[in-house]
Amino acid sequence: MNPGELNVALVQCDLSWENQDANYEHVRKLIYSTLDKRKEEKPDLILLPETFATGFTMRSERIAEPDEGPTEIFLRQISKETGAYICAGWIRKNEEGKPFNTVSVVEPAGNVILRYSKIHPFTFGGEDRHYSSGSEILSYDLNGFRITPFICYDIRFPEIFRRVAGETDIFTIHANWPVPRIHHWELILKTRAVENQAYVFGVNRIGIAGYNKSVHHNGHSLAVSPNGDFIDAGDEVETILFFKAKKKSILEYRETFPVLKDRKDPETIKVRSSVHSSQI
Repeated sequence: MNPGELNVALVQCDLSWENQDANYEHVRKLIYSTLDKRKEEKPDLILLPETFATGFTMRSERIAEPDEGPTEIFLRQISKETGAYICAGWIRKNEEGKPFNTVSVVEPAGNVILRYSKIHPFTFGGEDRHYSSGSEILSYDLNGFRITPFICYDIRFPEIFRRVAGETDIFTIHANWPVPRIHHWELILKTRAVENQAYVFGVNRIGIAGYNKSVHHNGHSLAVSPNGDFIDAGDEVETILFFKAKKKSILEYRETFPVLKDRKDPETIKVRSSVHSSQI
């Protein structure tokens, strides 16, 4: 790794419904075939979608895994073989209730350094009936960058981003975001980058999901710079989107345009309704 730089790889892929072994093999082939063709693109951090091992299933109790289970074993192998950190989504057992929708961060030495559980289950799709809510924002440091992961629906809640704005250099978003609201995905990711003056990397899947094969995903994984510039992985294509983040560019942009310094504590701002009387 070059100090102050981070090569990030966003793996936009199709997923087999509730078939872990098929997804492990498919992701492995996509990563290695791409890296073999693009040897100059050695990633420092590889990002996979939300619940990449199974798809976004509501049969969480049946599929949930313990820590250090098959998915984290697979991630350790990929991390060790590529020499890259890897952050990916899976369904985590919860001894005290419904499973968690989780992403793990694994380092090349084989250690799981972070497990973040989705704070906002997608109630519109019934996720709250099958998954527990996470309660912590977690971050990790890599090559001079502070990185904070979130999962899919989390991006609609700017307050969790604001809690760590200025401290976080990179937000990674791991999603199974559907076609009907893909314009929201693109708009919100760009907004989160601009308002928090941070890189935002959103990795989304493609393909058909669901028990009735009724949910369509079309990708559009994005790498967004703090000033809103972005590159898009495109529509309906399996690919790996590569992007180089530079710490210097974050610091210079925040210094040149110091928006975050002007934040107010929302608890100190009063909300008052204006009452008007009308005469008949």
